[in-house]
Amino acid sequence: MDSGVVLYYKPWTIFWVIQSLGLLLLIVGLVNKFSFYFSGKGRLLYRQPDCRAMFAAFFREVLFQKHIAQRSFLRWSVHMLVFWGFIGLMSLSAIAVALETVIPESSGISQYMLHGQGHNYYKLAGDLFGLMLLAGVAAAFLRRFVFRAEQLNTDSTDTITLVFLFLLVITGFFLEAVRIALSGPVPGLEYSFIGYRLSGFALFKGEWVRAAASVIWITHAVLTAAMLAYFPHSKFMHIINSPAEIILNASEERVRGDLYI
Repeated sequence: MDSGVVLYYKPWTIFWVIQSLGLLLLIVGLVNKFSFYFSGKGRLLYRQPDCRAMFAAFFREVLFQKHIAQRSFLRWSVHMLVFWGFIGLMSLSAIAVALETVIPESSGISQYMLHGQGHNYYKLAGDLFGLMLLAGVAAAFLRRFVFRAEQLNTDSTDTITLVFLFLLVITGFFLEAVRIALSGPVPGLEYSFIGYRLSGFALFKGEWVRAAASVIWITHAVLTAAMLAYFPHSKFMHIINSPAEIILNASEERVRGDLYI
């Protein structure tokens, strides 16, 4: 989210072309996936859904993933860090896009988020969710490639997914660090508690920082678009598939006395 102060060159035309292409590929991929899911001829099983059971399943199994916690606290912790870190960052990105495209700049919400205290809270939340995601990715990497948990079967899609998430978070923190380094002594920078500390390192000092900021900015945009395009073909789809399956199955599983009651 841009506060309106121009600190370095941002090629917005390239940005919107890249983001539009990534979004288009995301939509095409999702349409292909869901058209396959609904191509079956079997009878629908959810004619009389139990809304109470579905809400309980969403709260316990989607938001807090109770079934994973019952099996392994370590595995649950990693899932929670990655899940909430990713969802949090995506939610903040959606807010930023809404402020750029839908919400009028003169509105109270826009002024609060761009120039008021909301801007500081936004930056604080961004660093918090980014730190959660980075910790979750690091833990997942250790479990899969260092300690090699026996129940985990790691393939190329797991590796690509972890690399994507890692690069997105790191470039995001670096971009924040160079922004703070270029801002000077502006009140509220400490809310970006990760970027604020990174900006104090010698790496983010010197004349080269302004040019580097533009490169990091467009790199982060390319990674975001690439992730959108890759989403339907990766394990990111679990974010959509698993909650949908859990919620839709909740009514039947209540009748059968299965997991989600």
